[in-house]
Amino acid sequence: MDFAVFGVGLGMLAAAWLTPDFAVLEDEAGRMSIEQAAAQLDGLAHASTDAQRGLNAGLSDSVWWMRIDLAAAANARLLVVPYSQNDQLEVFRRNLQGRWQTASAGDFTPMSSREIAHPQPIFAIEPDFAGPLYLRVASSGAVNVPLQLWDERAFWRQDGRNQLAYGFYYAVLFALAIYNAFLWLAFRDRAYLNYVLYLLGLLLFQVAYSGHGHWLLWPHAGLFAHLATLLGLAATLGFGAAFVSDMARARRWAPTLHKMLCGLMLVAVVAALLTPLTYRTAMLMLLLSVAVCSVVFPLTLVQALRAGERQARFLLLGYCAFMPGAALLSLRTAGFLPASWLSEHAYQIGTMAEAMLLSFALADRINLLNVEKERATHALAQQRERGAQALLDVQDAERRRIAQELHDGIGQRLLTILMSLRGMAAPEVRALQHEVRETIRETRRVSANLYPSQLDRLGLVEALQAMLETACDSARLRCTHDLHDVPLSRRDALQVYRIAQEAISNALRHAQARHVHLALQADQDHYRLRIEDDGHGFAEHAARCGQGIPGMHDRAMRLNACLTVQTRPQGGTQVTLEAPLT
Repeated sequence: MDFAVFGVGLGMLAAAWLTPDFAVLEDEAGRMSIEQAAAQLDGLAHASTDAQRGLNAGLSDSVWWMRIDLAAAANARLLVVPYSQNDQLEVFRRNLQGRWQTASAGDFTPMSSREIAHPQPIFAIEPDFAGPLYLRVASSGAVNVPLQLWDERAFWRQDGRNQLAYGFYYAVLFALAIYNAFLWLAFRDRAYLNYVLYLLGLLLFQVAYSGHGHWLLWPHAGLFAHLATLLGLAATLGFGAAFVSDMARARRWAPTLHKMLCGLMLVAVVAALLTPLTYRTAMLMLLLSVAVCSVVFPLTLVQALRAGERQARFLLLGYCAFMPGAALLSLRTAGFLPASWLSEHAYQIGTMAEAMLLSFALADRINLLNVEKERATHALAQQRERGAQALLDVQDAERRRIAQELHDGIGQRLLTILMSLRGMAAPEVRALQHEVRETIRETRRVSANLYPSQLDRLGLVEALQAMLETACDSARLRCTHDLHDVPLSRRDALQVYRIAQEAISNALRHAQARHVHLALQADQDHYRLRIEDDGHGFAEHAARCGQGIPGMHDRAMRLNACLTVQTRPQGGTQVTLEAPLT
């Protein structure tokens, strides 16, 4: 008996690939009985190449028969087929009475009906058994029957390590899915949702392809065990394409590739719908789509990276980790590569590395989203500032128009009436003249409050001085000032004037002041406006509830200035505006 030993020895005999000691028979019609197949296999030569480690017929509609010749051994052995996707896999052998004994382990076979419940098809071989075993294999997917003969104790020792590794792999993917699901709930970013669904699809594909799903999750659902691999692959492909499109912003940077990604999503949906109806067609569609992905994904990511998308770097690294394993798995499934440890596990190693790198990309996306949020907030604040400033400009223009009409229209008419009354001497006429003079004075005061025409004609200092004198004359207060020229634009000068006007108005109406002092000074890079009174001060709650103080703060913000309103220790209120000279 010729064995090619593979792997690390565990005990006296670890594992052996069965290389030349089997014969293969193709039953194209699929109607042979075990007796007919055994008769023909007994007359066939064994496989002729040492490189062959089993049968790999690829996508085939035929039923395949194999004969394996085993010699007696001192220990119990296990015949292991490390591939769980064959639909039907049966082992026939004769007992001591010459009758056929059958054991089944295909993915249509419920786990409870198998000889040994395990993710992979396993058949027990007694120590004293010597003779031929006959295998019957059929599948709507790829027909792949790699064969290993294990010492039973060595197999179970190694299998514990294998299952632990699989458990770690599944735990990493599931933990990443849960973590990113919470991130999606927090950020509501579609990329996180697509990544979570991609990971769940990848998990479904892996547990179905490895046989762990049939072993632990759906042991009695043979049909779903048959369909789950392609359904998981379709979900992985579709949501993976959506994730790449979102992360690379393909709609913006690569519109043609974005359309191709959308086409891959559509193919994934169609393949998922076709899987229960025509398994072979769905499988071919998905295998072809995987080949297309190997070109479209990197082109999209390179285009995004050239456009400045930082997160595309991690996606490209993840692609480099993922695609070699995916290519090996696809070639093995299609029958172009023989079964080996590398073709079996490279995909799992690559997907775990890819999942970690994609998580780094999503973590970087959080920073990117924060930066974009700050930019959007800043842009919105600037837009609101421009809108508020435009509103103030419109209000000031309207005030200027109304003030001009009051001064030139009503004021001039009142002056005409007053001039007409000067020639009359009756007491009633003199009283009427006094009322007209007061009306003219009030009209001018209202006009000045609406818009300070002196600001345009004479400048800020003269406008402030005139406003202070008018306010103090009407209230019979003592007013002082210390005003110096400050180089300001007309818009900024108007804001300073309005702040001073509101502060003086508050002192007259609320503080019961007898003296008001107004100062405007400047140094090299700053200017300062200060209004002081000797009233009873301003309560904080009054400052918060009134409309004047918030308006002053709003105007100060437009000047990029600092405004403080505080009660002085010696009594009274002090309003200070300090702003940079621009």
